[in-house]
Amino acid sequence: MNKSTLRSVYLQKRLGLSNREYKSRNAQILSFAKAFLAQHSSPIHIHTYLAMEEQKEASTLQMLPILWARHNTKVYSSKTHYAERRLSHHLISAFRDIHRDKRGIPFPMQTEEFPAAIMDLVFIPLISFDRKGNRIGYGAGLYDRFLSQLRPDCLKIGLSLSPPLDHIPYTETHDIPLNQCITPLGIYAFDDSPRSPTT
Repeated sequence: MNKSTLRSVYLQKRLGLSNREYKSRNAQILSFAKAFLAQHSSPIHIHTYLAMEEQKEASTLQMLPILWARHNTKVYSSKTHYAERRLSHHLISAFRDIHRDKRGIPFPMQTEEFPAAIMDLVFIPLISFDRKGNRIGYGAGLYDRFLSQLRPDCLKIGLSLSPPLDHIPYTETHDIPLNQCITPLGIYAFDDSPRSPTT
């Protein structure tokens, strides 16, 4: 089974979650995310994707007020430039800074751009991941390019509604793995990053 087929299979599995199960799994992720953030007080510049909940993407919206409440923390998200096949990164300070484009995808309204290299921690969307921290994204390569622009010490944290696969085949040498991934079952770590005591 190639990566494209895996992407399709696990996206369909995610879309098949009932609304009740989707909400339950997001509540568990939020609980583990709070524990993770309590253990990582030093990141100042935190980037998060804005979840497409109608696509059953792991939600980030309930996490935003927690991030905004952190002392000295600045929160960013990305706008997609389809013609240029790139992401630009902008501050979000309140829900009023978030709008939806014609495709229904949420994006930050602020116009000032910030470089990827400023980020200390990034929450990353995915369809699935494996026990080595490899991820299956949406196939456009936008986040792969973004991750390649981050500093080596930037924490790359996935959010997944499902546990890991044993192995994702067809990973490339340029693929950048996650440091950790937060799931409804706990936090999976793939390097020397501190683990949640609940893992």
